[in-house]
Amino acid sequence: MTTRSRRQALQPRSSLTALAAAILAVVVAVTTGCAAGGRVEQQSLEADPAFIVRVLPTRPGLDIAGAERTPGPAGFDQATLGHAVPDLVTSAEAGGLREVAVRDWTGPGGALLVAVASLWDDGEAAAAIGGEVARAAVPGGSVWTPSQYGGSQGARSADARALSVVIGKVALFVRAEGPVDDEAVLRTIQLMRKAAAGEDEEGTITSG
Repeated sequence: MTTRSRRQALQPRSSLTALAAAILAVVVAVTTGCAAGGRVEQQSLEADPAFIVRVLPTRPGLDIAGAERTPGPAGFDQATLGHAVPDLVTSAEAGGLREVAVRDWTGPGGALLVAVASLWDDGEAAAAIGGEVARAAVPGGSVWTPSQYGGSQGARSADARALSVVIGKVALFVRAEGPVDDEAVLRTIQLMRKAAAGEDEEGTITSG
């Protein structure tokens, strides 16, 4: 059984139902202006999710990824959690999910790194749902909120980690399993943020 299969087996349907219920609750709170202290003004930054994951390099020790996939909102559950959670898709669409792109890498010892970028109508909804999904991706994990990413939401355990960061209306999500360390996740988020903002280490980047 693969690491992904073991993790899915450990997550009973009752916990997935609880996840969907929690996400639906935050969607309702956000759309009524109650989330994040009632702040309803949103940053306006938007970016192409496919471009964000397309420009990511392969991390040392991992196999070269294939092309990015763009499953659309209907594939949000598979992209982030690796298995179907129909109620999650319904809640995400209610929260204003517009576009989804995903790219993944594998490696020895069950290593897996998944990068998901998504575009939303509302950054508050993206942040609220992203946090719930990050926690669901690491059952029993401890809270992980790296200080260099203000507003980040994540979870990690001995063999898994997930992190969600929102910039404007763009949500960046990275999930890792097996022998993939914190640095790989943090560096991937950093590169995704730069791509979303149209910058790389040298300055502005293009799709060429």
